[in-house]
Amino acid sequence: MVSRHWLYFGGFVITGILLVGAGLMGIVDGLSALSGGVPASEEFMLITMLGAAAEWVLIVLVLGVITATFLAASIVSVLRTASLPRDDRLVSIVEWLEREYPLLRRFDVSEAVEPTTEDRRRQLKEQYVEGEISDAEFERKMDQLVDGTNSKSRSRSGTTIEIDENSR
Repeated sequence: MVSRHWLYFGGFVITGILLVGAGLMGIVDGLSALSGGVPASEEFMLITMLGAAAEWVLIVLVLGVITATFLAASIVSVLRTASLPRDDRLVSIVEWLEREYPLLRRFDVSEAVEPTTEDRRRQLKEQYVEGEISDAEFERKMDQLVDGTNSKSRSRSGTTIEIDENSR
């Protein structure tokens, strides 16, 4: 099955080709009107050309709107399926952009690019395996990560849940 963004892109290409063809036909039709003997005044020449190519101008406008719609649909479709990298630096940039341009807050991109707890754990494990951090530092950062996760879940729910380690 063909993905949706390829169908949108195909529609964009086809309507774009039709748009160019209609534009060229309008130009040819407008220029051919001049061969019928038009007074030498510039205004009459322009009116005669536009009168002959009026239907082509309308077709080009309609095809232009359809082409732009297919292009926008292609871009939106690709962006919706694209995976965004999760990185703390990217979060800080996106948050700055959201502060500068409040309209961007609607899309909540900062939350989409913020690394998850799993991402942070994976990164800590990679640093530990590569020898970038010591055993003690790994344990300390992992504890901070777990404590941060627990405090976020408590603050979101508004209640504190105590778990007894022996009851498991």
